[in-house]
Order: sequence, then structure tokens, then C-alpha cells
Amino acid sequence: MNAKMKNDTKMGDLFNQQPRSRRKADRKIIDFIKDDVIEVAKQTGLNYDQVLKAYEILELERKNDLYVDNGDIHDEQMGGFGGLIQDLNVLILGLSNNIEKLKN
Repeated sequence: MNAKMKNDTKMGDLFNQQPRSRRKADRKIIDFIKDDVIEVAKQTGLNYDQVLKAYEILELERKNDLYVDNGDIHDEQMGGFGGLIQDLNVLILGLSNNIEKLKN
């Protein structure tokens, strides 16, 4: 079962999972953020500390969104496993009933 994520791309499943991209805060990202902070401060009249605080708030919002998405994905996966377990239970009960019929 493939779930859809917010951006409408298919989420990888148990047997078809793409490697996750891990980003590190290297020098290029730090330089980009520094330049962006200076630009935002000029455009908005905010000081650098205020712009950095806004960045922190955006990062917290991003982390929260990822946390919620992860919970949704987990719920869908558990629902899929639950369905499989129910199907197996029905099959096992059917086999058990057939074995009992053969004994009689």
C-alpha cells in the first residue's frame, strides 16, 4: 500500500524505500543563511537577531510538520499491518475449521 504525501508524491513502502537525504549544515548553507539574514533585515527593517528568531520559528514549524507527517505515515503503515494480521487470522481460522472437519 502506497500512501500519498502532501506534495502528491508517492511515499516509499516497506519493499520500495528510497534512501533518505541527510543534509548537513556545511559552509555553503551557513553562507546562504548569513546572506539571506542580511537581505531580509534590509527588506523588513528588522535587526539581525529578530530575523534569526524568525528563522528559528520557521525551523520549529518545519520540525512540527515533519513530526505530524511521520505520525500520519506511521498510522497508515500500522493500518496496513493490522489488515494483514486480520487476513492471516481469517486464513488460520479457516484452516483450523477445515482440519476439524477432516478429523470428524
